[in-house]
Amino acid sequence: MSLTPQHLWWQHTAGAARALGLSGVIGNLQPGCEADFIVIDPRATPLLANRTARAASLDELLFSLIVLGDDRLIERAVIAGT
Repeated sequence: MSLTPQHLWWQHTAGAARALGLSGVIGNLQPGCEADFIVIDPRATPLLANRTARAASLDELLFSLIVLGDDRLIERAVIAGT
């Protein structure tokens, strides 16, 4: 079974929240939801900057972030909204 990058991203956020019975509490950035998340820099490395700049769709961008991203991608962590 092949998953699109958007579906894979959803599975690790809102999909995981749904599986845990926590939709509407975690898994998205909607008002009123609890939020721990990271801010990522798609230009964190030269290779990633080159690839994300050429992305022609959201799937291509997410694929690049998933495959080429590492700890250097993380610009900032936000815990409990702070």
